[in-house]
Amino acid sequence: MDRLRMLMFWIVWPVVSLVPLVTRAEQPRVSFDIPYAVACRDVTPGEYSTSHPGYKLMEAKLEISSLLTAGQEKDLTEYLIRVESPQRTLTIADYLPKTKHEAIASSIVKEQGSERVVALGINLSEKYELLTVPGPSAGIGSKKTSSVKTELLPPLETVAASGTLERASVVFFKIKSSPRNLLEGTREYGLVLRVPTVWRADYLRIHCEAEGIRRNMISTFDEEIRCGQRDFVVALYQDGDEEARRIAENFARREAAKLVQGPKSKVQGQGNASASRWPYENSPWAAVQR
Repeated sequence: MDRLRMLMFWIVWPVVSLVPLVTRAEQPRVSFDIPYAVACRDVTPGEYSTSHPGYKLMEAKLEISSLLTAGQEKDLTEYLIRVESPQRTLTIADYLPKTKHEAIASSIVKEQGSERVVALGINLSEKYELLTVPGPSAGIGSKKTSSVKTELLPPLETVAASGTLERASVVFFKIKSSPRNLLEGTREYGLVLRVPTVWRADYLRIHCEAEGIRRNMISTFDEEIRCGQRDFVVALYQDGDEEARRIAENFARREAAKLVQGPKSKVQGQGNASASRWPYENSPWAAVQR
């Protein structure tokens, strides 16, 4: 019995001792940031006013920064950026970046070979003659081989995906990491918004999320995790309108302060339902209309 216990100890102990080491690698953590307010430029072409009376097009460029505060860059896999108009007062007419595909691997070389064997054999007339046979054959003769190499394009993989939701009141950007497309740093996202001609200011709700890999001592135990998340309220105003800029920035700062005051604000963690419950009269769009 004692021998059996000792045998079980030496079998189980190496496995147990590895358990604390399985999650020793530090997982990545990402922090996001974005300005309080963004100036919008009027980009309405002349013919647009004729075909869409009462509307104009405004361009907003959102610069979203991300910092890797822990872990390694190679363990970041994807960013998800969701931009929406909570009150559905803005319509997204266009956006950048668009869905993009690129080749992750290098060119692929495909080689095709063929083989002809010329052998000395006997024909139906019982005479020797040179015979061509498909493959090695016994006999006296010579062997000739030839091959053709073809360079193929590597398969394309999606490194950026984008599109609209909720009847063009929401736009999403999904940016994936690749050797030529690192995620950390500042990225610019462009929006073209369709607004009324009297538009001066409004706001957006922006959700930023990062996904990565938690590395383990054994690669089989690697797992996908969310390694960063933050929601922002960003005010928009027409470039050159000083009053609208002041109202928009004050609104954005008040909303940001709400995040600090409570453990869970209306923005953090409640999804789209919280946005629909925000008082519309508090938005910069309502303020500039007074």
